[in-house]
Amino acid sequence: MSFDRPDLLWLSVLLPLAAAAFMLLYARRRRRVAQALGEPSLLERLGGRGLAAFPWRRVLLVVPAAAALGFATLGPRWGTRDEVTESRSANVVLTMDISKSMLAPDVAPDRLERARLLARRIVREMRTDRIGLVVFAGRAYVLSPLTTDHGALDLYLDALDPQIVSQGGSSLAAALAQSTDLARGRVETGGDRAVVLVSDGEALEEEDAVRDAAQRAARAGVRVFTVGVGTDAGSAIPEYDEAGRRLGYKRDENGEVVISRLGANLLRDVARTTNGRYFDLNDAGAVGALIRELRQLEQSTTDTAQRETQREQYAWFVALALLLLALDAWLVLREARPARAAASAATPAAEPVPARGPRRRLRASRAAAILLLSLAVSAAGIGDVERGNRLYREGRYEEAVAAYQEALADGESTPELHYNLGTALLALRRYAEAERHLGLALRDVDPTLRQNAYYNLGNRFLEAARGATDPQAQAAQYDAAVEAYRHALRLAPDDVDAKWNLELAQRERDEQEQQPQPQPQEQQEQDDQNREDEQQAREQEGQAQPSQGQAGQGQQSGSRFEQQPMSREQAEQILSAVEQDERDLTRDKLRKGQRRTPVARDW
Repeated sequence: MSFDRPDLLWLSVLLPLAAAAFMLLYARRRRRVAQALGEPSLLERLGGRGLAAFPWRRVLLVVPAAAALGFATLGPRWGTRDEVTESRSANVVLTMDISKSMLAPDVAPDRLERARLLARRIVREMRTDRIGLVVFAGRAYVLSPLTTDHGALDLYLDALDPQIVSQGGSSLAAALAQSTDLARGRVETGGDRAVVLVSDGEALEEEDAVRDAAQRAARAGVRVFTVGVGTDAGSAIPEYDEAGRRLGYKRDENGEVVISRLGANLLRDVARTTNGRYFDLNDAGAVGALIRELRQLEQSTTDTAQRETQREQYAWFVALALLLLALDAWLVLREARPARAAASAATPAAEPVPARGPRRRLRASRAAAILLLSLAVSAAGIGDVERGNRLYREGRYEEAVAAYQEALADGESTPELHYNLGTALLALRRYAEAERHLGLALRDVDPTLRQNAYYNLGNRFLEAARGATDPQAQAAQYDAAVEAYRHALRLAPDDVDAKWNLELAQRERDEQEQQPQPQPQEQQEQDDQNREDEQQAREQEGQAQPSQGQAGQGQQSGSRFEQQPMSREQAEQILSAVEQDERDLTRDKLRKGQRRTPVARDW
């Protein structure tokens, strides 16, 4: 015998003890009633036979019933049966653009790294689903079929680099064709099939070829979710040597520096054709929305297995408890029936009281009227709020704001209403008003509402920081966004969207701090003059002085080296080095044997 919930053993002991205590109190109350009425003959006529006696029979029925229910809560199991289990999972193909244009740094640190972070999160969040991996540049390549071995996928994602493909460029049509074939697989498995296409949207072929490939995917029942990586302003494409040193920027056949821009329109057309959805990776919350869409995919059966399991036997104890309680109720009614008959035979019928019935009906009608009035008042109070919620879900944010403001004007000033109004204003990019109402929503004690308000405040500050031109104001907005996301994570540590946005805000803030700040022209001229004077003085002295970073070096050259025990940080560094060696080995294997195919446009 085994138990599903052995942690509820205390309940199986507490229930019969509570039932016994209840029966003891019940017996004491019966005895007090018997003593108050006094005459045994009067008790007999009123149907109160045996009030002074202890109800042993009821105790012997109610207490075992409580014990049976307590034992049933443990989930007892014995005996065996054959059970067929099915493994169900969604089929998702990650299609990653690794052309040279993905090295553009218009999104930090570059497009390829942002796409890699997205892919890692999808693999982490969909840990039970089958995921395949396709990469493309001028051609498309299948790196991994649909698999649940996500460890191998992580190795491939770490090794993504434009050098692992044999032909440069960017062919979205080839990527869609290869991904459709991989996602479609065996049609008889059923379930939805989806492709997540992560790209900057630049294509070397005609757009009609890309749309034809999207129509083929739609006919095959494959939904394509496209994710745009990059900006409309774009950026130059850096070129690196094998050692990772920057050589310059990519130039076209005319010698002009190439500017790579996000081709969002083509990606939107692909998603629309295949009944998918387009996401801009720069939008806060875009990754969370994409994962929610993937989790709604219909899963298919991937594996079946037969195993022996113990049978659940709790139903027998529940049935025993119900039987004992039913027997107890029947015995109580059986004892009371003759007493009521004797009483009715010996006692003349009482005269009816005409006023009692109408009084009850009057009270009931008053209660119904009060209830209807309260419902009417409540309905009048929440009408504007519900209308605003419906308008917000439909994307009509201006009208939703108007509805929420009408509810405020009617005197309904709740934290939930301020949160809804602030969220709608945030969608309209009216940041100052949104911040005020979200701050009012923080007065609520509900941790879920407070966490959502902090998360939306973080989105407000992050969007404002991206649009700021003054470096000091931008830094302040980034700091506010980081602080808001941290508050949200304190309330909900498992919120993956807040974790993602916090990491994004911290990275963009660090990059903003590392950018050189512009100096006034007079200060720049003075600094140039000082450097020239310092150089002339060094030439006159005949030797250069050591820089501040080099001063003091070499003072410990004669000290004795003593071996120290390895710290935890050093051990982690060694493990990180081993993991990096494994990633480099995977990347070298992918590069090995690739014959470069020259093309006119290799980005």
